Amino acid sequence: MNAYQETFFKKYGALQFLSGFGLILLLGFWLLSVGFVHVLGLGGIILLLLIPAGMVLMMYLWAKPKTAIWGSLIMGFLISGLGRYVAAPWGLSIDIFLFLAVLFVAINPAIVKNWKHAKNDIVLFSLVWMGYLGLEIFNPAGNGFEAWFYAMRGIGFYQVMAVPLVYLLFREEKDFQLFIKILIVFSLLGTMWGFKQQIFGVDQAEYRWLWDENHHEEHILHGVLRVFSFYSDAGQFGASQAMMSMLMGILAFGPFSTWKRIGYAVLGVIFFLGFAISGTRGALAVPLFGGLAYLFCTRNFKVLIAGLGAMVTVFIILKYTFLFQGVEQVRRMRTALDPENPSLQVRLDNQRTFGRYLADKPFGGGVGTAGFWGARFNPNSLMANTATDSWYVKIWAETGFVGLAIHLSFLGYVIGKGGYLSMNIPNKKHRAYAMAVFSCIVGVVFSSYGNQVFGQMPTGMVMNLAIPFLFLIPEWSKKQEK
Repeated sequence: MNAYQETFFKKYGALQFLSGFGLILLLGFWLLSVGFVHVLGLGGIILLLLIPAGMVLMMYLWAKPKTAIWGSLIMGFLISGLGRYVAAPWGLSIDIFLFLAVLFVAINPAIVKNWKHAKNDIVLFSLVWMGYLGLEIFNPAGNGFEAWFYAMRGIGFYQVMAVPLVYLLFREEKDFQLFIKILIVFSLLGTMWGFKQQIFGVDQAEYRWLWDENHHEEHILHGVLRVFSFYSDAGQFGASQAMMSMLMGILAFGPFSTWKRIGYAVLGVIFFLGFAISGTRGALAVPLFGGLAYLFCTRNFKVLIAGLGAMVTVFIILKYTFLFQGVEQVRRMRTALDPENPSLQVRLDNQRTFGRYLADKPFGGGVGTAGFWGARFNPNSLMANTATDSWYVKIWAETGFVGLAIHLSFLGYVIGKGGYLSMNIPNKKHRAYAMAVFSCIVGVVFSSYGNQVFGQMPTGMVMNLAIPFLFLIPEWSKKQEK
């Protein structure tokens, strides 16, 4: 060992632990390890093994905070499925990833960022919405801070953190391409897992979730499984697959190479089959309204007429004929067009119940009082025992007509401005991407009337990234022109 190596190892190597301070560190780590193992048993051993991996991950995220945002998107796909096998607060992983991304971007001087990119209308809307949700802490009808904390995350917290990060970090087209690839990979895994359930049945963990946790009434109808894959439920799985089918279908008509268009078309068919086996009626709104948005954006009269004709044909087949009645999924979709459907009547009754309760509550019953969190923190309340079903009914119930007006204003602004920008992008490739993303956003927004699609994972996280990406695409086109 030469003099330089000896100096290095004395300063940075294991010889440091022979000093007094080093010995104290070793003793402290040993005592901590013994305590973990004694208190947590096998869990303590696993935790100790994870500490080095966690430190490496933190260092990596410190240098590349973009990875934390991709991690939050991936976990959006996985948290529900993981929760069926290992009971853990998986949802908090999204919070941790997004928080670390915000923190490291703010304090790491090596991260190049231009704060003026975050000064725009979409970020402002997100801040206003989160500010209103913050004031809901003081709603006297609420269930307290803890219920508010858990519930507000999916409603506005993830959005207010993710949207500025996209504007700050994802300035290049390659970031959008990676976004699409992640959606394809994990949606395809969801389709494959769904067909595994359809063909081979559910496994032990999924069986326990269906029967022991009382999800069988909504997922097993007339002895037929509504496939839910590793998503939160069949409704979310169906809506996500329908969105991806439409996204791939629109890109299949884009100005790309022949093989790329064929690949998009094949993926579109695969995702459509995933949507079909979910037996989700509300997800029909995704291709219906998203398709109308796309046809409108094309500004091609012939294509618009042909598309509308195809939609009318499908509507007539479902509404006025018994074609394909032998297919369970078709029978289920057909019930969505029946105004006397018992499920629809129950939903309308629930909305009337909320209407009476909220008559003197313009700011709602409080964030965290309805749905899952309401049942957890105040199970005997009217809010907890009245199903919201719709995303907008949930927003109305928890934040009142004032909150609903703010939320709908934001979504309306996104649709209005997004549609205008999508139609007026000169670059054909960028216009195809913009119209595809815009159509998916429109489809999800309208399908959320029937189910809580917009705020559930993974669609909620997808929308938090897709909306700012939609408004960044025209910038790439302008750069290319210059």
